[in-house]
This record gives sequence, structure tokens and C-alpha cells, in this order.
Amino acid sequence: MSDTPKSLNKKAQGEETRATLIAVGAKLFALHGFHGVSMRKLASESEVNLATVGYHFGGKAGLYEAILREIFDVRDNLFPSAQETREQVAKAGTDPKRLGDVVSWYVHRMVNGLLDCEENFWPAFLISREFAQPTAQFKALEQEFFDPVFESLMTLVCAVLPKDTDREEQIIAAHCMIGMVVKFLEGAELINRRLEWESYKGRGTEKIAEVLGKRMRGFFGLPMENI
Repeated sequence: MSDTPKSLNKKAQGEETRATLIAVGAKLFALHGFHGVSMRKLASESEVNLATVGYHFGGKAGLYEAILREIFDVRDNLFPSAQETREQVAKAGTDPKRLGDVVSWYVHRMVNGLLDCEENFWPAFLISREFAQPTAQFKALEQEFFDPVFESLMTLVCAVLPKDTDREEQIIAAHCMIGMVVKFLEGAELINRRLEWESYKGRGTEKIAEVLGKRMRGFFGLPMENI
């Protein structure tokens, strides 16, 4: 038997409530950490009753896991995949200018994915917090998010650094690259105030991507002209 309009409406309301809890939970966990957020706070900020969190997710831990699963699903929207990066590097060959363009492309993808989309901002901030305050989900996050992103970064770094660069330097350079963008995520409020921006969105994101892309090219010893 097909769903009646009433049951469909109830299902839609349930999906909307679930989405709200995930969005609010991502922000609260990002700001306060897993242990700094209570079930009561989650319910209050989401404007639902306390039992609703348990109904949809089985509790706080279930909600946190659901948020991470959502992040895993959009990983390639935040960072270029290793396959995409290999394709861009292959097109560039060994030409320094074209490799510089690949660096700028990569930085633009990171900046736009992490800083420009409001839906991604707090989940990305939450990922950053996991480094400082690992939870029981860190291992899954490492396998499903950090490792694929690192593979992508290393694909780029190994292509643009001199061939005789040792592995330790490659790894440090890869972390430097992502660290530059993450600091703009963590310091968003202060940076926007100093730049007299209301937010990064739009022009701000483009300016950050332009400057970081240019400087990152220089960091790798490539021509610093913009794309």
C-alpha cells in the first residue's frame, strides 16, 4: 500500500527535523566539542523536545556519527579527489607555469569548499576540532576523510616539488598547504573583522583563494602569476 498524504507529510517533517538536528549539532559540536554539548542543549537549539534527539539518532553519539557520515559523503566537494588531482597533474606535465596553475586550482577548490559554503563551514570546523580533541570516531574519520584527502594532497605535492625531495619534507609541505586554509576556518570571526568583511562568502572567498593560490605557488618554487 502506498503512503497516504498524511503519512508522507509526517515523513517529510521527520526528514526536516533530522536535517535540522544535523545542522545544529554540527555547529554546536564544532564550537564546544563533543563533551561540551548536552542533549538538552541540542534539543533547545534545534527547537525540538529532548526525546526527539533519541528518536532520530539514539542519542548524542548517534547524532555525532550521523554528522560525520554526512561529511564523508561530501568529502570530494571540499577537496579535489586523488583521481581529479592526478588528471590535472598529468595535463600540466612538467611545465612550471602549468603546475602552478594546478596549485592555484587546488587551493581554489579547498577555499571554496571549506569557507564559502555555509553548509560546509561548521562540519569542516568540526573536523579541525577532531585533531585537537579526538573522539571515539577519530579512527573512522581518519580512514574515511583524512587518508583520502592526504592522498590527494600528496599527489599534488609530489608532482610540484623537486623529484629528489625526501618523504618527510613532502608530508610536511602537504600539511602546510592544508594548514593555511584551516587557519582561515578557525579564525574566521577575527579575520573578517580585521578585513572589515561581513563574511568570507563571495568576494572574500575569492580574494583569499587568489592570495593563497599565488603564495602557495611561491611556496613550491613555482611562478606566482595568477591563473
